Amino acid sequence: MNTLRIWLAVLLATNAGCGLFKVDREMQQARAELVLIVGQLTGSDSGRSALIALLDAQGKLLTYRIAAPGEDFYFTEAPGAYQLVAFDDRNGNFTLDPDEPRQWVANARSVPLHVQPDAATRKRLSQGNLIALRERDLAQAPAIDLRLEVLHREQPRMQRNYLQPVSFNDPRFSLASTQLGAWQPLTFLRDIGYGLYLLAPWDNAKEPIFLVHGINSSPSDWQDVAANIDTQRFQLVLFHYPSGVPLNNSAYMLSVGIHDIERRYAPTRLHVIAHSMGGLVARRALQMLGEENAQSVCLFVTLSTPWDGHPSAASGLQNVPLEVPVWKDMAPGSNYLQQLFASPLPAHIRQWLLVSYAGNSRLLPEPNDGVVPLTSELRNSAQDEARQIYLLNEDHLSILHSKRTKQLLDRALQRLPNQGCEG
Repeated sequence: MNTLRIWLAVLLATNAGCGLFKVDREMQQARAELVLIVGQLTGSDSGRSALIALLDAQGKLLTYRIAAPGEDFYFTEAPGAYQLVAFDDRNGNFTLDPDEPRQWVANARSVPLHVQPDAATRKRLSQGNLIALRERDLAQAPAIDLRLEVLHREQPRMQRNYLQPVSFNDPRFSLASTQLGAWQPLTFLRDIGYGLYLLAPWDNAKEPIFLVHGINSSPSDWQDVAANIDTQRFQLVLFHYPSGVPLNNSAYMLSVGIHDIERRYAPTRLHVIAHSMGGLVARRALQMLGEENAQSVCLFVTLSTPWDGHPSAASGLQNVPLEVPVWKDMAPGSNYLQQLFASPLPAHIRQWLLVSYAGNSRLLPEPNDGVVPLTSELRNSAQDEARQIYLLNEDHLSILHSKRTKQLLDRALQRLPNQGCEG
C-alpha cells in the first residue's frame, strides 16, 4: 500500500522492524561496495548543457548524465577504474562529432560513497572531476554514441527501463518489488533500477505528463488517474524509484530523465503530477533543472504531499538506532525539506495543491488525512507558490481514486493556454 503508516507501525514495534534492519544493512553494504564518481561542469563556451558519458577502463559505455554549466553530476558504481567524456552536443544528435568541443578524463577520480552528504561535503566532492568545454578543445577522445536506438540495443538496463511501453500490471510494479524498494533499496537498484516508462509508444505530437508515485508504492497507483487523462493529447511517463533511498538521489534521477527528454524530443511543454512523498521528489527535481532547463515545464500538480515532513520520521530517528535515509529526509525541519523551498520554482510553472483531509487517524495528535498531518500538506511556503489550492474530502489513498481528483486534474489540463504556460 502507498502509505506512510508503515512508520507508525515501526514505532509500535510491529513486524516492520525486520525491514528496518534490512535497510540499515543495505546502507552499510552500499558504503562498502560502491563509490561515487562526482564532478562539475565548471563552464562551457557555448553556455549549453553538456552530455557526460561514463566509461569503464576498457572504454565501454556504462551510462551518462546531462549537466548545465556550474552544475554537479555524479555516478554510483562498484570500485574500479573509470573514464569520463564530456561534450557539447551542438547538433543534438547525441553523438560526439569531430567538430564538437569535448574533454576526456582518462582516469576519473572516485571517492567512497556518501549516502546523504551535507552541503559542505557535497561541494568538496564535486571538485573531484572538474570539466570545462572550450570551443578550441577538439582533442582525441573515445567515440560516444548516445542515440536512443543504440542505447536500447547495447545497454540491457536502458532497454528494459528507459522510455519503453509497459502496462500497469508489469511485475516491476508488484507489491513484492515495492517492498524491495522500501526495505532493500540497494537490491532494488541492482535487480530493477530506476525506471522512466511509457504507457504507449512515444509520440512527438503529445505533451508529456510525468507521474511520480509516493512512498512504499509504484506507478500502478496511477491507474485510475491515467484512465481519465486524454491520451490523444498527452503522453504519460511513469517514474519508478525505490522509496528507501535518499530523496535527493531520486530527485536527481528524475531531473536527469526530464532533461534528457527535453533534449531528445524538444516538447513545447510538459507537466508533472505527483502523490504524497512523490511531490517532494518532483519539486526538488524541478529545482535541479534550474530556470533555463525548466522552461518547458508548465503544470505541477501535487496530491496529499507532506511538504513539512512527518512527525513519525522524527520519532523514528530518535527511537530507532538504525540508518533509514528516508526518515532523515522526512523529519520536520530536515535539510532536505529546508532546501525544498530555499528557492521558488520558476514563476511560469502553474502549481496546483490538492489536499486530502478525511480519514483522521487517532495515532496523530493533530488533524490529518489518516496518514499525513494537514499542517504538513498546507505548509505556508507551498501555499504561497500555488495558483490553486483545493481541499478534498478524501484520505491519503482515496484521493488517487476520487471523482473529484479526476475532475480537478482535467480542469488543470483544460485551463492550459493554447501555447506556453502564461495566460
